[in-house]
Amino acid sequence: MTGLLGQIEAFILTLVLGLLTGTIFHFYQELIRAARVSRYVLYLLDFSLWMIIIALVFLGMLFINQGEMRIYVLIALVLGILIYYRRFASRLDAPISRLAGAMVTTVAALVRNIKKVQFWAKKIIAKLKPQPKDPPADSED
Repeated sequence: MTGLLGQIEAFILTLVLGLLTGTIFHFYQELIRAARVSRYVLYLLDFSLWMIIIALVFLGMLFINQGEMRIYVLIALVLGILIYYRRFASRLDAPISRLAGAMVTTVAALVRNIKKVQFWAKKIIAKLKPQPKDPPADSED
């Protein structure tokens, strides 16, 4: 990307990518707060979140400026995250919190239903299993 307009376009698009990254991280924080997960599950979720954010930023950078990492691009990314948390996070806190709560409720209901189906399937499979035949009775002559 060459020229001033190309650089401005890359800066603005990376700023939007930073806003999106800030939104994802804010949603993740609310989701963890609503789910009240254990420490080890939290480690797994943290790792998953950062892999998703790294992939998102990498693909975004690849799309925006063919993967060129310039200092103004890094500044735009960080600036986008800061703008999100300074200006938008407080306004979007309630809707994001409700969305995270709804997602936790939905996943919990889905897990409950999957467990019910597994229990039901185990009962059916146990009934369909052939029962061992009784040994013949000893006949004393």
